[in-house]
Amino acid sequence: MEIPNNVNNAEYGVNQIKTLEGIEAIRLRAGMYIGSVGPDGVKHITLEIISNAIDEYLNGHCTLCQITVNKDGNIEIRDNGRGVPFGKAEDGSETLVNVYTKLHTGAKFDSDGKTGYNTSGGMNGVGAKATNALSKHFTVISVREGKKAIAEFEQGKLISYQEKPMLSLGTGVVDKDISGTCVSFIPDETIFKEGIHLEYDALRKQIQELAYLSPGMTFNLKFEDRDKEIISSQNGIRDYIDDLNKNKNVLTSVFYTENLEDRIGVKIAMQYNDSYSDTYRLYTNSIPNSAGTHLTGFRTALTQSVNEYARDKKYLKEKDANITGEELKEGLTLVLSFIMPDPVFSGQTKDVLSSSEARTAVQRLVSKDIKTWLDSNPKDAKAIVDKALLARAAREKAKKAKETVRKIDNKRRVLLPEVLSDANSKDRSRCEVFLVEGKSAAGSTIEARDRSTQAVF
Repeated sequence: MEIPNNVNNAEYGVNQIKTLEGIEAIRLRAGMYIGSVGPDGVKHITLEIISNAIDEYLNGHCTLCQITVNKDGNIEIRDNGRGVPFGKAEDGSETLVNVYTKLHTGAKFDSDGKTGYNTSGGMNGVGAKATNALSKHFTVISVREGKKAIAEFEQGKLISYQEKPMLSLGTGVVDKDISGTCVSFIPDETIFKEGIHLEYDALRKQIQELAYLSPGMTFNLKFEDRDKEIISSQNGIRDYIDDLNKNKNVLTSVFYTENLEDRIGVKIAMQYNDSYSDTYRLYTNSIPNSAGTHLTGFRTALTQSVNEYARDKKYLKEKDANITGEELKEGLTLVLSFIMPDPVFSGQTKDVLSSSEARTAVQRLVSKDIKTWLDSNPKDAKAIVDKALLARAAREKAKKAKETVRKIDNKRRVLLPEVLSDANSKDRSRCEVFLVEGKSAAGSTIEARDRSTQAVF
């Protein structure tokens, strides 16, 4: 078989094969790395830097993160963590520069705890480099061990680098007690063509969520002309549940548990209200997720525990089917924060956790506590069972009603007079009927009609 050779003027040879360096690849295919080049993308590259401060917090080295957003689009994020290491790497390059330019470079690959990063949201060595690559101007200042290093970039390319001692004010003595990182950047308008300015409400909401996930950590937000805000939470995700259920009629108290086992940990807060939908917030190493194996593990633990309780208390009779996870969703408000070394996500944006061990770990770590809470709070347990059985009854009634309508519709179609050639559409408001005299007149009309909406009698 011959394959036709379509000859054109385009050249395709060795000279057309290109290899893009890390920064170039990010700039060329920005959406692949940050999910969007619209307003969400600007928020994403900002959160990549904030998440580095959160990683320091998760590993016990940060209590403060200051976020400043200026009218000119410049964003500054400062923390009091350990500072990014700097100095010469083995190949003679500058470590601080590598951290913000070379893909898959960082300390978070070492998840055995030696670097202090037992858990981290940034496991790919890409995040902060994407922020640098997609910024018109990017500056990082790292302070640690009595020294300060400053690196400046434009569109991801190094412009200047310097190191100098960190002197105490007024004394001239090197201060080895100060540490932290300050990153400032202006998103590149040639990448973010819809605009480089952050949306206040979206950013404020995200920082508040991070505060719930980081109890005791303080976030200072200064957004353009607004007054500075201090955002923090002492009770963590329990405060989060209160916030999510504000102005709702709650049916139970708040269930809360936290467990840590071999550097895998889970915190869960749960409460039921009288609504007909569920609300859940999921996180892995403080990275927000829309779904994942950690949620599957929790739902399995909750479903098994409630069914065991309902059987034991005779709320479910022997002939009754088990309560399903779908029935337990109605009215559920859930916050689940999961931490683990080396999480596996679906894509760089980390929207869905796919680590298989997360399902079994969450199920194992929370099952016992859910059962204990149900036994200790019989009113809450009864309210959950009643809510689920009410959802079952409503679903069964809806199913019967739908079946009845279908039967009636089928009967109507069967009993139609033979002289009527009906329209096919179920939406009768769109249909019309043509009245004709005699079968001969009907024949040509039936052939010419639009069968979907036109009937002939």
